[in-house]
Amino acid sequence: MGAPGMRWLIALDESEFSERILGWMRTFPHPAHTVLTVVHVLEPIELPETLGARGQALIRQQQGSMVEVLLDRARALLAQSFETVEVILREGVPSQEILQVIHEHQPDLVVSGMRGFYRSAGVAFGSVSQRLLAYAPCSLMLVPGKVAPGVGLRVMLATDGSPDALRAAGLVKDLPGVQELVVVSVVRPLGAAQAVLDRFQGVESRTMRADLLRSRRAAARKALAVTLEVLKGRPANIRAVVLSGHPAEAIVRAARRDGADLLVIGARGYTGVKAVALGSVSHAVAQLATCPVLIVKP
Repeated sequence: MGAPGMRWLIALDESEFSERILGWMRTFPHPAHTVLTVVHVLEPIELPETLGARGQALIRQQQGSMVEVLLDRARALLAQSFETVEVILREGVPSQEILQVIHEHQPDLVVSGMRGFYRSAGVAFGSVSQRLLAYAPCSLMLVPGKVAPGVGLRVMLATDGSPDALRAAGLVKDLPGVQELVVVSVVRPLGAAQAVLDRFQGVESRTMRADLLRSRRAAARKALAVTLEVLKGRPANIRAVVLSGHPAEAIVRAARRDGADLLVIGARGYTGVKAVALGSVSHAVAQLATCPVLIVKP
């Protein structure tokens, strides 16, 4: 995503969220010569037969005109920042058509809104963004309903030292316009290991618990070290922080506390049912975050 000749794709609809995505993308740093494709899917409207053929035709014509205005405005606004802006209009089920366009154009990055995430339940049900998260084979940036575009990004990069995390670090290294970069790694709670340790006597249990936590803190520090090595030479102000807690919750909490403009996290290259079943940290972060999230896939 950091090299010239990239292709990005933005999925828009008729909602107010599309305006916020446009505002965000107008100022989002991008490589020179990036080709930007805007895709909109015209979803069929179920109209009562009582309207008659003429009434139904008029409503569909009005819908088409509204979408045409939206796409013309999107093209004009984005052309102020991007050298090449293409527009694609499809008809059908949004998630299916957008995935088909992704298959045809093979973008390096897809940008979509976060609308449809039910955070109170901890799961995203049937939204376009959830389908993209599960099935899009490329990197994905999800933009929430409230976002304040600006110049000079404050970026938080989450790492566990894995190849996926280091791939995300490589992307951030090449991302222009980053003013401040915070790299975080999380020390997970003992979880299931706690139940095992509770079976031992007091002193022995405390010793093993301390050793295990020490090992996890060392792993977090090592993850930060290898990630900072990838970022070497990055001109932005960089801080490294060890967090504690359940990974997704700790990362999102830190991003809110630090006022991050963008959260970046690596993801495994799984798609479909396997991606959803694994319940990865990147998926959980995407559901919980209140700032844009860039999920870097292989």
